[in-house]
Amino acid sequence: MNFHVNVKDILIAGGATLWLLIALSVYSIALMWQRWRFIKLTTTGLPDLIQKLRQLLSSGGLNEAVRLCQAHKGLAGPILIASLTGSPNRDDRKRAIERAINQAVASLQKGTTLLGTIATVAPFIGLFGTVVGVMRAFRDLASAAGAGPGVVAIGISEALVCTAAGLFVAIPAVAAYNYFNHQASRFGEEMAWVSDEVLDSLTERARR
Repeated sequence: MNFHVNVKDILIAGGATLWLLIALSVYSIALMWQRWRFIKLTTTGLPDLIQKLRQLLSSGGLNEAVRLCQAHKGLAGPILIASLTGSPNRDDRKRAIERAINQAVASLQKGTTLLGTIATVAPFIGLFGTVVGVMRAFRDLASAAGAGPGVVAIGISEALVCTAAGLFVAIPAVAAYNYFNHQASRFGEEMAWVSDEVLDSLTERARR
């Protein structure tokens, strides 16, 4: 029996549970790729933006700083604009900044809940498929007169592929879930620091 036949037999033995795990794997990979692309596109150029902003604020170019942030296509633009413009009251402006940061972080975290759910349920789905497969293997052993342990061993080995498939789906999903949430949290913290720096710079400028 060649390898291709074995793969076919495994897919058949895994049944609907294995096909569900395959579908979850394809979906999670597509979601990970989409989220990674979104984070890369919306946070690219951030260090250069912050550096140019600091230079403009130190030279007193407030209007140029606003235009720079308005031209930025990433998520940092609205946050920095909220720190540069708006209410003259510092507390009101900080609340506007916090709302902008929360919106940006929510955009970065979009879809991560689904990844976390897949990472949580995939091993249990795989275990369910394995249990069903083991039950089927023992049923086949009971119905096969004179069959040896090899019959149930083959059935169990095929059924265990569901457990392996569940782990195969869950491990990348949980890694991606942690990575994306870390990126979102780090972005939010960095923008909070930069916004406070901008507010301090504007406050110092107003006192002169």
